[in-house]
Formats: sequence, structure tokens, C-alpha cells
Amino acid sequence: MPSGTKRVSRTVRTSPIAPQVIPNLNEPCSHRYSPAGSNLPTLQAVEQPAAPKHFPFPSTPVDDDFFFEFLMCFFTVTSAGLQYMHLYRSVWWLPHSYTNQALNFYLIDKYLVMFIVLVLSRRLIYMISCKVLERFVLNSQETVQFYLRSFLFGALCVLLFVCAYYVMQNHPVVNILYLCYPVFIYLILFGFNICPFFELVNWTRGAPPLHACSCSAVDIRREVENLKSNFNCRMKQILFSAILNAYYAGFIPCCFAQPALHYDTFWATQHVIFIFISGFVSLTIHILSLRYCDILHRSALHLGSWEKENGRNMMMSNTTWRDDIFWPGGTLVRHGRDIYKAQGDCNSSEPGNLGLRRFYYIFKNPTDPLSSILLLHVFMILYQLVLLVRSVLWHNIVSLTFILFFNYYVLYKLFRDYLVSSKLYMEEREMQKKIYMQ
Repeated sequence: MPSGTKRVSRTVRTSPIAPQVIPNLNEPCSHRYSPAGSNLPTLQAVEQPAAPKHFPFPSTPVDDDFFFEFLMCFFTVTSAGLQYMHLYRSVWWLPHSYTNQALNFYLIDKYLVMFIVLVLSRRLIYMISCKVLERFVLNSQETVQFYLRSFLFGALCVLLFVCAYYVMQNHPVVNILYLCYPVFIYLILFGFNICPFFELVNWTRGAPPLHACSCSAVDIRREVENLKSNFNCRMKQILFSAILNAYYAGFIPCCFAQPALHYDTFWATQHVIFIFISGFVSLTIHILSLRYCDILHRSALHLGSWEKENGRNMMMSNTTWRDDIFWPGGTLVRHGRDIYKAQGDCNSSEPGNLGLRRFYYIFKNPTDPLSSILLLHVFMILYQLVLLVRSVLWHNIVSLTFILFFNYYVLYKLFRDYLVSSKLYMEEREMQKKIYMQ
């Protein structure tokens, strides 16, 4: 081996060891590493990023829970009646018609109707009972609500069992399974907890959605995990309630129709889809309100995200990720065998964690998912308007008119939230840019 190579090796071994610091990984490699005998600058520590600044959230009106439950009960029960109108309409307007009623009521199973109404109105009954008890009972509210839920659940099960028994007298036993399918879905989603059966949001009081501008990266990740769990519970409630409403209000009447009954399958199926989408959008903007989404957005700003780097950037970092540090945007770190680049102005996330990454990209700007829901709702309303213009049958016109009026109210609230959200977060982004440019 040449002697010059040995001298370089000895020089490297005898060079002093610099203290362990976090390098500024935004600089080129030649500025971060100083070989022996060079005059290049030594490693520099990364400055802690400034904490994100939050805009005060404006006061936007939100429907009261009681009013919302009344509105949803009215919509779903009326939609069930409209589905029966699609199935059992008569020709009462003809001069020599055999009936003067708009529907053939003698073909409708009244016990099945009672079963459907009980299921769809369960939450409104619970809300009314809570309002009545608040005036007369002075004990602990949670204890009273527990006994009230237990009593109503038992009474409701008895009434539903009685209705199902009489339905079995006129229909095959196999059809009764249609009434029980949502029970199995409920057990899969919520287990044996009866609170979600009567309440939309209050049953998550054990882990309230809160945000604290913590200075600890570990606390931020713990907070995000709590918010993720709360958000997932709310999404399960939204999907289950929307499916349940469409199932009992639109699908069950078709399942128990007489075999000899002929009806427009396209309109009946379309009516079920309208019930589901309308209920889904209405539940979403109520359960995932703007103020709630703002809490998740604030936590997402503190969380940040990591993007996996490939190619030439693989050799540009020798800094190992640490879980107790806030990393500034653009920082390159090594985690495991991969290199990641920090996204966002402030980053406390864990590289490679897909759950945290999804949380950041969904809630870094809540206007994006809100705009998707708005487009879906506008598209459905435009489609319903086209159907209404082209409809010539009275029952189709009545059905579309009712659903359109309900959707107009939902569209008003949705568009208002979109305007507030887009304006608020646009101003927030401009403020963040000014802060980090200073």
C-alpha cells in the first residue's frame, strides 16, 4: 500500500471527534462534513421551528342536537312514506277509479310500518325523554341517562319484537332476516355498547377532542392518536346512521312488497341512494362541524409529515430521527434504512407512520374534504333537478320535491361552512408564510 494512503489514514484516526449535534440538513453535503486539514465550517445545529400560529375561530351557528334529530327523523320517516308511495300508488285521478285514495293502503303492512318508524325515531324519543327528565330529576345527569337508555332500549326491543312477530304472520320467515342485518353490523362496529344507538356524539365524552399547543413532540403525537380515535368513532357513527336510515326507509319497504306487485325498480333504487347521500352529508356537517375540524387542523399543523426520499438524496443525511424533537420543514433524517424529508413548517410526526401521514394530509386544510362533499351534494341536487324537469308522474314529482327542499337546507349550511373555512385557512396560510419568512 502506498505510504501516502497510510498517512491519510493516521490523520483521520487522530482527528478530534466533534460533539454530537443535529446538523442543518438543508445545506449541501460539502458544508456539513469537514475532512481533516480542510478549512470548511463545522456542523451546525438545527434551530427549533417556531410553533404554528392559529387564527381565532369565528362563531358560526350550529343546529341544536334536538332540532337536528327532529329534522333527521322527519326526513327519514317521510322518505319511508314516499317509498311506499312509489310502491303502492293508485290511479285515484281517473274518472271511474276503484278508489279515491292516493295509495292502496290495504296492501301496506301496518306492523312493518310501525317497526320502521320505531327504528328511525329512536333518537328523537330519547332526546324528548332527556328534556323531560331534566326538568324533574336533580340527580347526576350521567346516571339518569344511563337508566333512561336502559329503559328505552328494553322497551324498544319489546315493541320491535312484537312488530316482527306480526310481520312474520304475513311474510316468509326468511324475510325476517332482512330486519336483523343492521343488528350484526352494529355489533361489529360498536359491540354491546348501547350509547351509540341513542346518541350521535355525546357517547365519546370519555376522550374529548381537545388541542393543546404543547412544546413536546411526544405529547403532540399522543394528542393526534386521541383525535384519530375520536374521528374514527364519529365516522363510524356517520356511516352506520346513513346506511341504517337508507336501509329501513328505502330498502325494507321493497323487500316486503308483495311478489305480484309491479313497481319501477329504477325509481325505488334511486330513492334509496338519495336517502343515503342526503343523510350522509347532513350527518357529516353536523357531527364533523367546522369547530371540530379546526381542532384537528390545529393539531395537524403541529404534527407535520414525512416524505420518503429516493435516489441521490439517500446519501445526503446521516442524522437519525429522534422522537423528542420538532423538526423544521425540509429536514432530511434517517429512520431505519430509509431517508425522509420533513413536510410542513413544524414536524413532530414519526417517519413511515401511515396513520399520522393520512391525518396530516386530510386536516392540514379542512377545506379540501369539505369541497369534495360540497361537489357531491351539488351534483346530486343538479341531477334531481333534471329528473324533476323531465318527470311527468305525480308520485315522482312529489318525491323529488320533498328531497330537494331538504337538500337545499343542507346545501345552505354546507356552502356557508365552505366559505368560512376557505377564507379562514387562506388567511392562516398567508400569516404562516409571513412568520417563517422573517
